[in-house]
Amino acid sequence: MDNLKNNNKILFIPGWLDGGELHGFKNSLDIWNKNIDIKKNFEVDFVIAHSVGALAALDNWKIYKNFKIILINPVFLKRNIFKRWLKSMIYENTYYSFKRMIIFLSTIPAFIKAIKLFKVPVISIINTIPRDDLIIIYGENDKYLCDRELVNSFKDRFRVIEVKGAGHNYNIDIENAIINNLKTDNPKLINYKDYEN
Repeated sequence: MDNLKNNNKILFIPGWLDGGELHGFKNSLDIWNKNIDIKKNFEVDFVIAHSVGALAALDNWKIYKNFKIILINPVFLKRNIFKRWLKSMIYENTYYSFKRMIIFLSTIPAFIKAIKLFKVPVISIINTIPRDDLIIIYGENDKYLCDRELVNSFKDRFRVIEVKGAGHNYNIDIENAIINNLKTDNPKLINYKDYEN
């Protein structure tokens, strides 16, 4: 997966209290534990954004409109978010590795950033994105965090993909869905021989 994760034309924005380096991405915008300006021009071809990180990607796209977006299990609505997060941890076994738990030390600043991001006008931004510039991927077992009803409402306009067996966390099944979609739409973006068995 090195070619996907070391590609300067692809930026990964992790979900709340997560980091791109935990998933092997060299070009990531770890907005939760660092003071990063999400309003700057990302200057990439693709942004892959997970969970609440989807809001940062959409907010930046609204300004520059110069990259394609892959949203992974996007969390768009703050309605009952703490309750949904707890349910996800309890019922979906949403895991937190030791490295990820260390990031919890920055919980309060990350919480404030998330609250600000929940003000992003998701629907109005998505309605301006060209059909071929947005893909939404969600895990079949992500029952609490991904706003599936809203995501599924975009099926008639964008490619919306359900990944069997996947939950909310970024994992190899989600990553394979990303690779397969990049392979279909952008055959020159990454070297797909790296991913053949």
